[in-house]
Amino acid sequence: MNQIKILASAPLFSGLTGMEIQELLEKMRVMKKIYRKGEVLLCAGDIPDEFGIVLSGCIHILREEFSGSITLLAQGMPGEIFAEAFAAAGETSLVTVEAARDTEVLWIHFERMMRSGAGKAQQTLVENMMQILAKKNLFLAGRVSHLSRRTLREKVLSYLAGQAARQGSRSFEIPFDRQGLADYLAADRSALSAVLGKLKKEGVLTFRKNHFTLLTEDEEAGKAGEGGRA
Repeated sequence: MNQIKILASAPLFSGLTGMEIQELLEKMRVMKKIYRKGEVLLCAGDIPDEFGIVLSGCIHILREEFSGSITLLAQGMPGEIFAEAFAAAGETSLVTVEAARDTEVLWIHFERMMRSGAGKAQQTLVENMMQILAKKNLFLAGRVSHLSRRTLREKVLSYLAGQAARQGSRSFEIPFDRQGLADYLAADRSALSAVLGKLKKEGVLTFRKNHFTLLTEDEEAGKAGEGGRA
């Protein structure tokens, strides 16, 4: 798949034709770079004025804890962008971005993107970026709501109730595998599996891989609140 096809399927360039994308890339004077597995793309403490969009490979977004341990916050696949919030705000990056395997990235200067022209295509591009930033803000707000719960059981039920509310059904799929859900909830995978097993045994829910069904209006699940629905 060539570069334009990848970008055309990316949320940032949604609604734009291949020709419009090519013209915008030329106006923004984007830079393409290849990173080898383990190479750092962005260090915590940097103040980026560019954000990246993954063209091929995969990136890991990492945070180093005070104790020295490393937490995987997220990963980025082809078509996904990263570091856009730091570039937009001109703020210090709180995370390190690393190539999980050989990866190709397109770097876009944020201010140049905002001023790349006054045409319809550029307006669509900016609107797409604002929507991406808004959705990520809601995602983070929801995560804070879940992580603020006292126990892992409450965190799990808050998250699942939020997904049920968002999808309008007690039966739904989540966008994480078991390790991904553990990382999202800042929990140990074995501890998460134990909680899920207990909830299933109690008749609160059933699940198979990433498909869940809430069977009862559990007290903790019922308290998911607006943050859980973000």
